[in-house]
Amino acid sequence: MATIRCVVVTPEKTELDLQADSLTVPLYDGEIGILPGRAPMVGRLGFGIMKVKQGSSETSHYVDGGFVQVRREAVYVLTDRMLKPESIDKAQASSDLEKALAIVSSSPETFALKDRAVSQARAKLRLQA
Repeated sequence: MATIRCVVVTPEKTELDLQADSLTVPLYDGEIGILPGRAPMVGRLGFGIMKVKQGSSETSHYVDGGFVQVRREAVYVLTDRMLKPESIDKAQASSDLEKALAIVSSSPETFALKDRAVSQARAKLRLQA
């Protein structure tokens, strides 16, 4: 079976560099699955869960926005932050969600901040489920 190289880079370091059978990444307007041989593309990442499948195992990571570039030989994910499930505090994520939902959005700017905070907290909680 063919594989595709997956490289995840944050401002601090290269978080992942491995061969995968498939990937699923969150885009700002949905989710996309990537298999070897996929047509090249560039997309804007959302806040959510990136899944990497290698053989019969699948790992999940939280990504915090950024960009994804798909090339014939590799997928490059540039993100502000990538978290492993065990590094996420479920109680803190629940608290963050409550705080985000309590934000009163009286302008487009505060609405965008609220939407971002809610999306981030919900994605972290989904990863813990």
